[in-house]
Amino acid sequence: MIDITAERFYGAKSEKVTHQDVLRRQPLGQYQWLLMQLNDDLYQVLSNGERDVLATDAGASAYVEHMEALGEVHGELSKAPAAPLGAEQSNTSLIVGDTIVKVFRKLEDGLNPDVEILSQISNPHVARVTGYITLAGRTLAMQQEKIDGTDGFELATQGFDPQAAHDLGAAIRSVHVSLADTFGTTTADAQHLRDTLHANLDSYLRRAPILREFEESIRKLYDATLDSATVSIQRVHGDLHLGQTLKSGEHWYLIDFEGEPARPLAERQRPDHVMRDVAGMIRSFGYARAVGDLDAEWERQCVDKLKLGYGQTDRVLDAYIADKAAYEVVYEANNRPDWVDIPLDALRSIL
Repeated sequence: MIDITAERFYGAKSEKVTHQDVLRRQPLGQYQWLLMQLNDDLYQVLSNGERDVLATDAGASAYVEHMEALGEVHGELSKAPAAPLGAEQSNTSLIVGDTIVKVFRKLEDGLNPDVEILSQISNPHVARVTGYITLAGRTLAMQQEKIDGTDGFELATQGFDPQAAHDLGAAIRSVHVSLADTFGTTTADAQHLRDTLHANLDSYLRRAPILREFEESIRKLYDATLDSATVSIQRVHGDLHLGQTLKSGEHWYLIDFEGEPARPLAERQRPDHVMRDVAGMIRSFGYARAVGDLDAEWERQCVDKLKLGYGQTDRVLDAYIADKAAYEVVYEANNRPDWVDIPLDALRSIL
């Protein structure tokens, strides 16, 4: 049986596989499409009998040519010679003419937020979804307009003009307005948000004891900035950073509305405070500064311009920046110890 545990899209590499089975097979040209179960998770694979071949030219073409045979088609799917985009992570994206077909490797019950959001909102800063495929309520793939742009993180590490951050802030605000118009807003108990942030910190402290010196200050910040009775929440991007943007000319696009892939689908669909997205982008400039060997003044100007472009920030922003930076400390301490000072410096600054 094909082994997918070494593939880039397989995200549970630290877990022992106790159960593996093929639940469904479907011939796609010369290959076999497989619906595989590993432990409690489902994955889709395109197999040549030995390995997954979706991220090859031949595999991409076979998938696109026969994808309507996999499940229920919504909207319209177009065909053209296909090629893998090349930046494979938790999903696999295929270039198909002037569109992108994103294949969701790990399958979950319910409509993927990327499809749900981009098939409903109308906004000049997102790529429109033209069609998608579901199987038993799970989202297999979607097709959307291809944006000819440059990765925002790559541009930022080259030290772009901070005015670009102003335009990015305006684009984020525009998308947030469209999300509110389409999915609505609701009122949440601020105490619940405080409790969530404190619970996050409890988890971070267990995994990165280096955060202990900041604990008291972080908790005071949470309580001080979330001191109202209620707050307004809505659908947001959920995993926003410079790598989730493309710049085409002077125009910014936000991409990948799937949310953090490691979180359960139901959690990624929940409304949240818009400042979570703004905080994620602000922290991304901290990483761009470090990777690009840029100075603190450049980062400060970009953050100021981003907030100015967004137009209306909230005191809650500082709490979400601290939460994001604390999460980054955990990640870096356990994966890239040489980078841990990047988020630690951010905590020192904001506290």
